[in-house]
Amino acid sequence: MLSPTLLLQNLIFGVLLGSIYALAAIGLSLIFGVVNLTNFAHGDFIMLAMYISYFLGVSLKLDPILTPIIGFPVFFLLGIAVYLAIFHKIIRAPPLSQIAVTVGLLVLLRNFALAVWHAEPKSIPRTLLGYSYRLGSILIPADRLTGMLISIATFLILHLFLTKTKTGIAMRALADNLDSAALMGVNVRNLNMLTCALGIGIVALAGGILLTFQPVNPMTGLIYGLLTWSIVAMAGLGGVSGILLSGIIFGLADAFTAAFWDPRAREITIYILFILLLWFRPKGLFGRR
Repeated sequence: MLSPTLLLQNLIFGVLLGSIYALAAIGLSLIFGVVNLTNFAHGDFIMLAMYISYFLGVSLKLDPILTPIIGFPVFFLLGIAVYLAIFHKIIRAPPLSQIAVTVGLLVLLRNFALAVWHAEPKSIPRTLLGYSYRLGSILIPADRLTGMLISIATFLILHLFLTKTKTGIAMRALADNLDSAALMGVNVRNLNMLTCALGIGIVALAGGILLTFQPVNPMTGLIYGLLTWSIVAMAGLGGVSGILLSGIIFGLADAFTAAFWDPRAREITIYILFILLLWFRPKGLFGRR
């Protein structure tokens, strides 16, 4: 018989972890939804963000949770550079061409990480959040709780930006109909560049949080690439709230599989769930189109 305490413990773990997964996926959703770009290198940007957090943590003695203070502006500028150098040339290209170019970028980032940091997993020596809160027999890890709070704050800010500012509303118009938005005077090029900068910049937040409780290696991008695409596909371009709920679903599947089956089978459960949901809801759970 399953213990109610164990069920509640893993429910909390799943929600905490899922909100962090959602933060890792929101940048991909922005770029895919607004710019209409299929970016297969997103997982490797997450991997690179984790390595940058590791580098800042070791060289500047910063806690990983604080590294986005430096990492976000760096990755924001990286997003602009990647857009100007690569993305703007393939936005109108067929999806297969976009996939080919971004897979090439994926390989470049992965081999760059391998050359600089080698294949051994890297983790931060210590973190200020390496403890847990106790509520009776329930443990709440401080690193994951802080990550969830940062994630929720980011989603709230992004929601307000997209719904209350002229630039955010223009982004939503661009996502709905590029040609109509252009006819209404929207500067498509600048808006696409800003979207890519934001999408890649937010990756720095997720990278710092993830490094507080797990190591990074050059293949980490493969795991998070598949996971974030699954979250975006499940959400179905349903807006910010859709990504958050989709991420929590994957977090719950991850936590319960690790607890009641085998930690090594987490990915199996996640992608079986993903396939089943899309079988019945091809547009995703929260899709607008």
